[in-house]
Amino acid sequence: MGLSDITLQLIAFRVLSLLILAAVQGGIVAGVAVLLGDKGPGYDGRLSLWPSRHIDVPGAACLVLFGLGWSRPVAVDAQQFRGGVGAVIVVILAGFIGLLAMAALLNGLILPALTMLPLTAGLGVAAFLRAASSLAIWCALLSLIPIPPLTGGLLWRAFGIAIPQRAQWLLAAVLCVGVATGVVRQALGPAYAMVAMIIIGD
Repeated sequence: MGLSDITLQLIAFRVLSLLILAAVQGGIVAGVAVLLGDKGPGYDGRLSLWPSRHIDVPGAACLVLFGLGWSRPVAVDAQQFRGGVGAVIVVILAGFIGLLAMAALLNGLILPALTMLPLTAGLGVAAFLRAASSLAIWCALLSLIPIPPLTGGLLWRAFGIAIPQRAQWLLAAVLCVGVATGVVRQALGPAYAMVAMIIIGD
């Protein structure tokens, strides 16, 4: 889908989805990090379900414009984790599973929306729920890629490798280009098809 295919309704769906997904993923990643011993996310204000605390501007722009984006990375100190590298993997997977669970929940609300709401409202809400569910799966899969600014990029810290800020900006720019050109979506397509079949029956 190109920029020429974007409608006001699609933008509204994506913005609302962004608020939900950023809050869920950011809040879960921060919460699990704190549970595993790193108190930093609590001091950074990330231990919250308030969306604005977790929105990353480039990631949000990519999601709204191209249907695939990411949340602001949670700063963690892997040395404080109980469990070392294994704990970092748990944190990454927690965000991933949280987004998949949200996808399942959103999809599960489609039928009640169609049956309990007036026809026009029900169709509109169901369309949003389906779009948001699909976005949640795409974002969950994207989050596993082990590069900053994605959650999977936390793996570098687990091995004591610090990526300079300029390099992180460059990686974010490359990721934006990959999303904008459809390269990332094409690469994740087979995994999406498999996960979507299980969660939303696509």
